[in-house]
Amino acid sequence: MKLLARFRNAWRRHSAVEFLKLLGVNLVYYLFKRRHAGSEAPGSDSFDQKYGTDTSGIREIGSLDIASASARFAVRYQPSSEESVKALIETLGIEYDRFSFIDYGSGKGRVLLIAAAFPFASVTGVEFSPELQEIAVRNVARLPASMNSGGRVQSVCGDAAEFEPPAGDLVCYFYNPFDAPVMKRVVDKLLAHRNRQDCRIIILYVDPRHRALFEDTGQFEAVGGDAATLILSTLERSDSVRASNIVA
Repeated sequence: MKLLARFRNAWRRHSAVEFLKLLGVNLVYYLFKRRHAGSEAPGSDSFDQKYGTDTSGIREIGSLDIASASARFAVRYQPSSEESVKALIETLGIEYDRFSFIDYGSGKGRVLLIAAAFPFASVTGVEFSPELQEIAVRNVARLPASMNSGGRVQSVCGDAAEFEPPAGDLVCYFYNPFDAPVMKRVVDKLLAHRNRQDCRIIILYVDPRHRALFEDTGQFEAVGGDAATLILSTLERSDSVRASNIVA
């Protein structure tokens, strides 16, 4: 029934040509998935085996029903490593309850489940694929009530470039989710949020292909990471003003 509902929704959102193209890509994807289903041992993904969730696997953008114009700038879904995400968050040395955590391009929600174990004020995933976001909602529903009281953890279906962050300080996670045009709009949104809220923003950027979009603003500085992962933080106001004058 859910599959039929997805096809009906896709038909309403797309032209006949676009719908047939999407249908063809999905048929190829699922036939390939079925053919190779036995090539991996059952429960071989340790995270899903441990928590009884569905966060593993790679989904190419072309196999997903996405109506947003930003889809052409999106990168495929691939889950983050539990160990690397936990290590990143643990190195921050912050008062977690002062910060809201946002995962941009959150897919099936694995990072949300990991971040939920920390006492962030809220944990939010932004995902523009309805199919992946539905899976994330089911995964979040598996969290113990003590970790998700008052709906502290949620997955939102929408365009990351249009998302309005919650008030206050932020920790933002990116696993190379989109190309420069969308990332630039997200950076602009975050800076506008900072200017309104006078808050601190920390960026956890895995596979940081567009780090210059943050650094060239003169509002962020690298405070940690390595070749594969970058940690950025907004400058103190006095430092930010000086940096803006230098850039100008």
